[in-house]
Amino acid sequence: MATATTAPTRAHGVRTGIRRTLGTRLYFVWAVTVAAFFVMTMSPGVVIHSAFRPGAKTFRAWMRPWARLVLAGMGVRLDVEQRAPCPEPVVFAVNHQNGMDIPALSAALPVPFVFGAKKGLQRWPFVGWVLSRTACLFIDRSGPKKALQSLKDAAERIRSGASVVLFPEGGRSWRHGLLPFMRGPFVLAVEAGVPVVPVALVGNTGVMDEQGRLARPGRVRVVLGEPIPT
Repeated sequence: MATATTAPTRAHGVRTGIRRTLGTRLYFVWAVTVAAFFVMTMSPGVVIHSAFRPGAKTFRAWMRPWARLVLAGMGVRLDVEQRAPCPEPVVFAVNHQNGMDIPALSAALPVPFVFGAKKGLQRWPFVGWVLSRTACLFIDRSGPKKALQSLKDAAERIRSGASVVLFPEGGRSWRHGLLPFMRGPFVLAVEAGVPVVPVALVGNTGVMDEQGRLARPGRVRVVLGEPIPT
């Protein structure tokens, strides 16, 4: 009797698992399509606007509506917790989980900002071309001298009033917790003489698994800590 009743139960469980996996894979395709669609349709606007009014305010003016459209299209709800007023400019030090970080931060951060990125991102098809024509900061880590000069240039930009988002882990952690922090973002904050605002992203891997090509609707939390003086 146990065998007779267990077999249908197992078969049902397998079918349910297959349906769920197929559903989350199809949703991943949908999520990527939504993000790509709004990137393609809004990029000409931000490039043209940045040509006439370069800076963090212009960048945020386009990134924020883009992010909200992407999150809404993916069925992602955003919860933002800000534990203290945010001065300007600052260095936002953020944990880096996956591609969901970009729309979540773009929709949540309370002040104009730009993203700091590895210089290699400029070689990405289309996206690199677009970002190169905005106010984004590119850090060249190909050698000590180039890295130092990049930090000095970035510090000057920050002192002129542009807050910057940096990922101290230096790459995506996926589902493996925090990676060791690199010193660059904190050295940059000291060089620029601005506070560091720690930002925690929670739940991104629950709605997007880039390695497994899975996605689902859900909630993401963005927690802004108290500014840390340098």
